[in-house]
Amino acid sequence: MGTVALGAAEAVVVGRRRGRMLAVNTVVRCRKGHLFTTVWVPGASMKAVRLGWWRYQRCPVGRHWSLVTPVKMAELPPEAREEAASVRDVRIP
Repeated sequence: MGTVALGAAEAVVVGRRRGRMLAVNTVVRCRKGHLFTTVWVPGASMKAVRLGWWRYQRCPVGRHWSLVTPVKMAELPPEAREEAASVRDVRIP
């Protein structure tokens, strides 16, 4: 159990060093370039298939299934941040 917690903590540290915020409303980009927010918890996923740093999940913008990855917030212009914040994927109750 301690190894899993350590692995998740390490993923958060690495993600933040890369400029990505991993949290409830994480901005991600699908392979077609669509931006949206999703729940991104390192080491866990209830609505996507985890594939290392990527996840295979439904894109609510293009309404298709795609690999998604967190976006570096520093690289996004303000209008892209607003666009991503306006589209959220399905929440798990």
